[in-house]
Amino acid sequence: MNILQTLLALVVLIYVLCVIVQFLQEGVKALLGTKAKTMEKVIETFMGTSLLTPEQVKVALNNRGFETLAALEQFNKEDFRSLLDTIPFTSDQIKQVPQILGAADASITQFKDHAEASYDAAIAKFQRLYSANNKKWVIGISFVVVLALNASAVKMYEILAIDPAVEQAIAATASSVGQSNQGGGAPQALDPEKTRQAITRELHDYPILLRTMEYPTDVKNAANDFGLILMGLLVSLGAPFWNDVLKGMTGVNNALNTGGQKTS
Repeated sequence: MNILQTLLALVVLIYVLCVIVQFLQEGVKALLGTKAKTMEKVIETFMGTSLLTPEQVKVALNNRGFETLAALEQFNKEDFRSLLDTIPFTSDQIKQVPQILGAADASITQFKDHAEASYDAAIAKFQRLYSANNKKWVIGISFVVVLALNASAVKMYEILAIDPAVEQAIAATASSVGQSNQGGGAPQALDPEKTRQAITRELHDYPILLRTMEYPTDVKNAANDFGLILMGLLVSLGAPFWNDVLKGMTGVNNALNTGGQKTS
């Protein structure tokens, strides 16, 4: 029972670290415009660099009230075709249509039909690329956060195991902490100040995670180094994964507690 409580408390801490990583990730994505840049790459592959450039698409989107190319993610193929009809193609671009479509008599209308038919595949490619890029960011930021806080999984477990009061206090928050970030979904993009406030709040609620000042002592411990690597890998699995684990462990813990009360 004590081991389960300790593990439950540790999972809560991992989940909180995941939430911190999400806040930072959303801030980085908003700052660097990663979604728009990924969409630009897809458009260049989808349309080529000589016909229907990303800049032309962006201007058309701006005219319809959208700020970035990332807005295309919300479009279906009929919406995209409607957007194409508002884009003025240059005479040079129109001349290249037969070459691009591989038909001597191909027209700009046929090109638009082809683009509309291929749009779903292009968006699917965008989503794959964007998910892959996101995963890279999650892994990188996870290790940065863990190393910055000196949040070793081994050390966290040791502290929780020898301090029942801290263990129980953290384990008691398992139900509420999972619900505070519904389904483990990513928080909406925040400005730097709100991101800082959100992270400060999380660390205030779970000060055990902030062990940066303990580096001089911990650096001599090989187990701590292993714990940092392990924690980085665990956090990189993401909040949705640990949210599900948290729900499962909370259910088991509550069932055991209820059973224990009935037999007493």
